Amino acid sequence: MITIYKKNAFPEEKEFIRINDIYFNKYTVEMLDNKAADIIWKIDQSKMKDKYSIESRFDGSKLNIDKLSTGCKTTLNILYNPDKIFDISECGENALEIIYKLPQGYVYCDYPMIAFNLERAEAVDKSGTHIFEDYEELKEWWENED
Repeated sequence: MITIYKKNAFPEEKEFIRINDIYFNKYTVEMLDNKAADIIWKIDQSKMKDKYSIESRFDGSKLNIDKLSTGCKTTLNILYNPDKIFDISECGENALEIIYKLPQGYVYCDYPMIAFNLERAEAVDKSGTHIFEDYEELKEWWENED
């Protein structure tokens, strides 16, 4: 289940990553394995050729894996680095749908970024931890100031 943090509710021991592209290109790319191929296909409709390249969905040409969308990179960051908090503000609905189905991970955004197919999410603010199974309830929590 994904855990969502609000401002000033980050645990001190967790590292917060705001710029997903750089983090992916520097660290996460080294961790990629077969699990990444399915996510790359679902979000960017590209085939993973090897750890460092993908096949373009437009013309089939071989591209460096750093050409993935920021949403795809963010999803992979969360999957492969479940101990860190990632900003999801640059993710589209296609990435959010997968992020909210991941078995674990930590996310943050200044404003509500919720997949329409939300099944369950844990949210943390200054008052504690809350479990949401409804899109509208989570959106209301996210919009309320603490």
